[in-house]
Amino acid sequence: MKIQQFFFCARSSIFTLAVLLFLVFQLMPFKGLDFILSVVSILAIALSLSSCKLFTRLMSIVFLTLGTWMVWNKDFSFVSYIKLYGDMLYLLSLFLIVPLLSIPIQVGEYRKVFEQLFQKRVKSISQFYRIITGLSYFLGSFLNLAAIPIVHSSVKSAVDVQQIDEPKRFLASSIIQGYSLPNMWTPLSGVVGAVLYVTDVSWIYIFPTLFLISLVTLIFNWTLFSIIEHKKSGRVKQETAVTAEHTLPDSHPLFFRKMLQTLLAIILLLLLIVGVDAVFSLGLTVSVTLITLPFAWLWCLTLRKGQAFMPMIKQHFTHKVGEMSESFAIFLSAGFFVQALQYSGNDRFVNQLFVQFSELVGVHFFLFLIPYITLLLAYLGMHPIVVVTLLAQSLAPDILGVPPEQLAIAFLGGAVMTFYMGPFSGTLGLMSSIIDVAPLRISRWSLVQVIGFSFILTAAFWLG
Repeated sequence: MKIQQFFFCARSSIFTLAVLLFLVFQLMPFKGLDFILSVVSILAIALSLSSCKLFTRLMSIVFLTLGTWMVWNKDFSFVSYIKLYGDMLYLLSLFLIVPLLSIPIQVGEYRKVFEQLFQKRVKSISQFYRIITGLSYFLGSFLNLAAIPIVHSSVKSAVDVQQIDEPKRFLASSIIQGYSLPNMWTPLSGVVGAVLYVTDVSWIYIFPTLFLISLVTLIFNWTLFSIIEHKKSGRVKQETAVTAEHTLPDSHPLFFRKMLQTLLAIILLLLLIVGVDAVFSLGLTVSVTLITLPFAWLWCLTLRKGQAFMPMIKQHFTHKVGEMSESFAIFLSAGFFVQALQYSGNDRFVNQLFVQFSELVGVHFFLFLIPYITLLLAYLGMHPIVVVTLLAQSLAPDILGVPPEQLAIAFLGGAVMTFYMGPFSGTLGLMSSIIDVAPLRISRWSLVQVIGFSFILTAAFWLG
């Protein structure tokens, strides 16, 4: 037991150290710090491999073995080999820091306010679905995966009292279909940071298109559900549950004040991120990582809950960070593989294959297929961000004859499809653990929505 605790503390320390060194290197690139960062990354991989799941361990070893083999067949030095490690720390920094935004949500008791959305009369299951997906979309835009358990705990009691044929399917589908869409445009999403990083596309430039695609898809999902529900003639026969003690009706000023606070916080956070990135040119992901912690602290101070902030920060770094072995193992290993692919020159061979394929099927159809290729690889067990990074690093838009903005949109569309249906994505895995239903079964519940989303994405390519 003491040995396990020791390794857990060691993982927490090394993971945190890797992120801190990465951020320092982005702000002040001291000579030799990149080598130290690579060494710490290797140590992080070694510690994480011993505690992650078997499949993740095998995938990581495959990436490390193939990458090492490619470099071995190329003239290299020991120092150059070591420096190939640490490529995806920008994403891991995001994953480690962004969850801190859930602290003001917890200490500000916003969850009770979210529950008020379901304390009014619900006239139809369709209206109920719109409220849940809307809340999931809203929270998913800045809380990432933390939005899923928050929405679930806020709505489960209300769902339980409704006469719904398959309550687990209804709850899981509505949350996932709302949560997945903002991950296409929000800068706090890891996949957005990854795509913009590897394609070198400006977030401001493609944000309007991404936001519009997500909104059109959300409205499509609402319309589709209403049509299906109308055919079933399903109506809510039992009205909302009795309000819990100390809760307030949704017409109370506190409800509107809390909801307005959250909305203003999201807008302010997005403006700060874009502003810092524009002024300092640190990159969107680094800007998000640097702003999140002080922003969460200031939010708590405005709520007069500053004294609760530090204990929760301590809990996060001592109890949560050590549980990130899966992420550190797969992303650092995949990052090494990508760097080895470029170092060995094999990325040109992969790019040439895609060029020939693009010429064979046409540019528009090629863009249409990219999200499905991403989804297919996700079904084979690869995380969508890993898939997107591997593909994007191997594709040169100028050689393919594809605008980099459209390529970025295609990759983000593929990521959204994997959040909808990818059985090995964090989205379905988390939902599976919450409702005790197999991820493969959950993935089938969003098939029609994914098909609809792909057509909306294709229309955006043609109109663009």
